[in-house]
Amino acid sequence: MEVLNIIICGVGGQGNVLLEQIIGQSAMEEGYQVRAADTFGATQRGGSVLSHLRIGHEVSSCLIPWGRCDIILGLEPSEAVRTASTFLIENGLVVVNTSPILPPKVKTGELNYPSFEIILSLLRQLTQNIIYLDATTLAKENATERAMNVVMLGVLIGSGAVPMNPGMVKQVMLKRVGASLAQVNAQAFDTGFEIGKQKQATELEK
Repeated sequence: MEVLNIIICGVGGQGNVLLEQIIGQSAMEEGYQVRAADTFGATQRGGSVLSHLRIGHEVSSCLIPWGRCDIILGLEPSEAVRTASTFLIENGLVVVNTSPILPPKVKTGELNYPSFEIILSLLRQLTQNIIYLDATTLAKENATERAMNVVMLGVLIGSGAVPMNPGMVKQVMLKRVGASLAQVNAQAFDTGFEIGKQKQATELEK
């Protein structure tokens, strides 16, 4: 691996930065250089958040150039499309949560939010390498919606798209979330990891 470019996209409050820190620290434990940067929308909670993560043996700049992102981890579906249309390489990997965060103007009826079928069709114009799941519901089933980002982390690592030891990533994650949330997040990671392994053999072959 020369440089692996990953963007984690979503809205404020979904846990982008935590995932960036977990993946970045795990990569450093594996002996890679890591560069990271975050860009935020108008508001910290509810605005767009892009976390750029570059991993390799020699990494210079922090921000990923347009059209050079290998993997997009989309915590929110419309943000995944927006980010992929700008940054994704040809046939790059998109891992996307199907559960949306509705903007205020959608909630008041001023704007419409596209169905996931429309979002998926747009993504498929960019790549056939797509893994999609309702990570929000899965996290709720594991006791807390706030663990959605950890479910998504598990899917990414389970897919094999990031060359890291899964046990190392899980260990780093558990240290980051703390003892009080360890059990919930361990279950969320394991749930996502198993889905990622299954999807690797199906969605990624299309």
